[in-house]
Amino acid sequence: MTGYRRRAAAPDGFDRIEERDRARGQIVPLTGLALLALLALVAVAADMGYFFDYRRRMQTGADNAAMAGAVQLRRGASDGQIQTAALSGAASDGFSNGANDTQVTINHPPNSGYYAGNPGFVEAIISQPRPTLFMGILGLQRATVSTLAIAGAQPGTACIYALDPTVASAFNVNGGATVAASCGIVDDSNNSSAMNSSGGSSTVTATSIAVTGNVTGCCYFPTPQTGVPPEPDPFAQRAAPAFSSGCDYTNFKVNSGNPETLTPGVYCNGITLNAGSVVTFSPGLYVLNGGGLSVSGNAVMHGTGVTFYSTGSASYAYKPVAITGGAVGTLSAPTSGPMEAMLFFQDRAITSKQTNTISGGSTLSLEGALYFPTTPLNFAGNSGGNAAYTIIVASTLTFTGASRLNADYSSLQNGDPIMKVALGE
Repeated sequence: MTGYRRRAAAPDGFDRIEERDRARGQIVPLTGLALLALLALVAVAADMGYFFDYRRRMQTGADNAAMAGAVQLRRGASDGQIQTAALSGAASDGFSNGANDTQVTINHPPNSGYYAGNPGFVEAIISQPRPTLFMGILGLQRATVSTLAIAGAQPGTACIYALDPTVASAFNVNGGATVAASCGIVDDSNNSSAMNSSGGSSTVTATSIAVTGNVTGCCYFPTPQTGVPPEPDPFAQRAAPAFSSGCDYTNFKVNSGNPETLTPGVYCNGITLNAGSVVTFSPGLYVLNGGGLSVSGNAVMHGTGVTFYSTGSASYAYKPVAITGGAVGTLSAPTSGPMEAMLFFQDRAITSKQTNTISGGSTLSLEGALYFPTTPLNFAGNSGGNAAYTIIVASTLTFTGASRLNADYSSLQNGDPIMKVALGE
């Protein structure tokens, strides 16, 4: 019986051995399949990372293309010029249309997205087939990477600019002056004292304050952001007015007495309004060819839709604007046309550092841009008044007295005149 049990146990043992052999035989292919699946996952992850990185680079190219096209659009360029600039912007990042199967498409206006059909925006689309790194083992040899960007002119946030890049106190508030602005302030100077506020009661209040250099004094609300990149002249692309070289008026002066109405034209040696004068400026362009605009005493000025262009010539030397002595009244810029929003426009070719002064009485209202890109401006005495908007752009700015600047551009045909190119999508 014992020997029988041994013989009876033998077949069961062989069965267990056979089962173990079959199990080992199954493990090998299962392990192989698991390894293949793991390799596939690694391949997909590696290629996805590669494509993600490449698309990020491509997005930079699309952004630059859309921005370059939008800059030209802002300048009033043709569609052909917009296309050329945008394609060049993409090529600068290594995405040239037609090279290595790259396709760069520029649409003005955009064909898709929130700004579809909006003529104020430019759309750039870049696509390119790229070889896979590892997914070829799965039969996928190439995949197309594409991206899109849309850019256009958007309203700016600032209405006060000091453009000098190096000088100390490019933006200066002294003598207990107060500045209250319903917009932002930009100081492009990189000086360690680029913005200065002196006098115990001097305050500067704005929606934002950006300074390329640093700040001294007090008190600023909100706290200025320092070390920021300088911003360009917001009116750099605005064309200067054209005018005849002759003189319509020479040495024009108005004294106290009966009110006078002036007409647009070229005023050689400028316009002088003496104390007690009462003047109405008819709508249009007043070219101050030398002599500037000199207003003294309690002169009264009124004018709607007017622009004063300060320039000079070989015969008539440039002189700055000088409004002093408590002048009152209301002057407003055109609400449409090439000089829209431009109240004072200084010739950019002027290199003189003579200081412009606008120091009117408490009811002097200046609605428009005071644009002195290469010369200093002293702004004082409640100048600005209750104007819906006042924009100040100057080489350097000094405020004295109390100044309130509003930023309501609803009266202008094209809205906010300080537009800057920015990405929309």
